[in-house]
Amino acid sequence: MLVFLIAGAIAGILLGIRFKVLVIVPASLLAAIIIIANGSGHESGAVVLTLLATLAALQIGYVVGSILRVAIRANVPGAERNKRDSFAFKRFFRD
Repeated sequence: MLVFLIAGAIAGILLGIRFKVLVIVPASLLAAIIIIANGSGHESGAVVLTLLATLAALQIGYVVGSILRVAIRANVPGAERNKRDSFAFKRFFRD
């Protein structure tokens, strides 16, 4: 159970840094499939508890990752941020 909790939290952080909130649905479904397949020989109560705890860890990790994404972007110097924004703008709107 502890392995699934740690893996769920780490996956949530990584997903939160990179993606928007809709990625939680496929990630939750994938986690559920893996946990159910892995826990087929165990009691159903233990599998359900592991599943719920892992999904909670995934969601908490996502929130932490989203906060980290905002904090990282806030600490990037303004010149670097403007360079990246203007590069994307110039790429789509060439003279």
